[in-house]
Amino acid sequence: MMLALLLVGALWQVLFPVCGAEFYSSVHEMTKVFGYEQKMLQHMQKFVADNQSKLDFLRARLGEFEQERNEAQHWGTAYFESPLNQYLLSKRLTVDWRRVENLMDADTGQKPLERLLKLRRNPSMPNASELEGAIDGLLRLQFVYRLEAKHLAKGILDGVNHGTHLSPEHCLDIARLALRDQHPRLAHAWLLEAQERLPQHPELHPQILALLVQAKADVGDFLGVNGTYQELLKLQPASEEHARNYEQFMRNHAAKDGLYESKIIEEHAPIPEDPSQLDEFQAYSLTCSGHRGLTAAEERHLRCGYMTETHPFLLLAPLKAEELSHDPLLVLYHDVIYQSEIDTIRKLTTNKIRRATVVGTNQSVVSNVRTSQITFIPKTEHQVLQTIDRRVEDMTNLNMDYAEDHQFANYGIGGHYAQHMDWFTQNAFDYELVSAPEMGNRIATVLFYLSDVAQGGGTAFPHLKQHLRPKKYAAAFWYNLHAAGGGDTRTQHGACPIIAGSKWVQNRWIREHVQSDRRPCLLWDDSVATFGQIMELAKQQKAAAKKESS
Repeated sequence: MMLALLLVGALWQVLFPVCGAEFYSSVHEMTKVFGYEQKMLQHMQKFVADNQSKLDFLRARLGEFEQERNEAQHWGTAYFESPLNQYLLSKRLTVDWRRVENLMDADTGQKPLERLLKLRRNPSMPNASELEGAIDGLLRLQFVYRLEAKHLAKGILDGVNHGTHLSPEHCLDIARLALRDQHPRLAHAWLLEAQERLPQHPELHPQILALLVQAKADVGDFLGVNGTYQELLKLQPASEEHARNYEQFMRNHAAKDGLYESKIIEEHAPIPEDPSQLDEFQAYSLTCSGHRGLTAAEERHLRCGYMTETHPFLLLAPLKAEELSHDPLLVLYHDVIYQSEIDTIRKLTTNKIRRATVVGTNQSVVSNVRTSQITFIPKTEHQVLQTIDRRVEDMTNLNMDYAEDHQFANYGIGGHYAQHMDWFTQNAFDYELVSAPEMGNRIATVLFYLSDVAQGGGTAFPHLKQHLRPKKYAAAFWYNLHAAGGGDTRTQHGACPIIAGSKWVQNRWIREHVQSDRRPCLLWDDSVATFGQIMELAKQQKAAAKKESS
């Protein structure tokens, strides 16, 4: 069922173009749209019932008329010797047939049809861009988690069978969008799946072959292009566009590449063996998919335990803390928000969430970098939000008086937020995109997980090689800035795409105003060197001095 819903859903602007859809970006909003379908089904049922009564009447009259005609043919001219039969024939050809004509001409079911059309024209209904957004989300899952089209087409998402099978038309639609968005490897895999299902729909074969020619050309399978194009010609003459593209391809590659080279088209590009060769998006994706993580040696120094030192109350109710990185600090707190508070939050956010935006060059924009829906609520709106802030102050030992409003987000089909930093760049301040700039930059973030997620939806920290899986009632805390005040690029993180389920989170962004007594500057510029590097340098200097003295 989840995969069926998928089909009706800073690098992402390049990888997956922006579309205007809004329902696919939130599972919560998608459930509302699902309610519209129930009303549409009711109108359709009424339309069918009205027309079924009409058809039942016509079918009964047809049977009667055919029986009379057969009897007349059996008796021949003797049939008309009876005045009764003459009367019946006259009646059929006048009154009865007029009644039939009137009924056949009547717009039976017109009212439910009008109601159905009115509902379809409702601006709240999904449109064609919603479908693109849903397919875009499916391709995102395939790309980031390195899933295979043959499994997805069978309803298997990351090893879990969701009981849905895709038709060749579905596979063709996905391939077409993948090609348009310059993902020839993924498109090729989906076209092969469409071919596997051809016996069901042989009329799709020419379309599949035409797209296969394009996909193979895009990945440089020159021999494959020629063979597939000749196969297409056997089925039907090539269109002018296909012929022109094929000739252009031949001219461009015949001389330098040779047309007798064939290559195996892998569904996903190989993972670079050297981690330093990874770009930011690759590091984010591989962290989400579990291909990038800490070694046992790197995890050895991390600790977990109960935290009591930030407030006397914690001596009675200590916080359960798990250290995920020491420098920069990244801590996961367990069981720090309660179901009663989450219930209140869900009521506060009802009918308030809207599509999230990101800070662009000089303005905030809707982008497929971030597919979720959000809302901001000030802490003054409910006591429970103030209680949560007092708890955050205990967790972080930071002043919450000037923190931003509480942000709540729900992620939709393949919902994600690609790699980014929470702190503001200088451009954001220069173009006045930062609210209350006098409060300074975002010194730290606390991210509450308000729901579990069945599959996917974690938080990836590529530089720290950490992947936090959503765990209801937990919260992650990290500093966004160095103690010296500069943005810490090592805190780059992203929300991994959701495979199945609905993800609700709450963000507390804490500003640096009046925090100097809570987090004072260090004796060195920690944006230039870490404490470990300084200690190592001191150790080397001490060893050199000892060597000189001896």
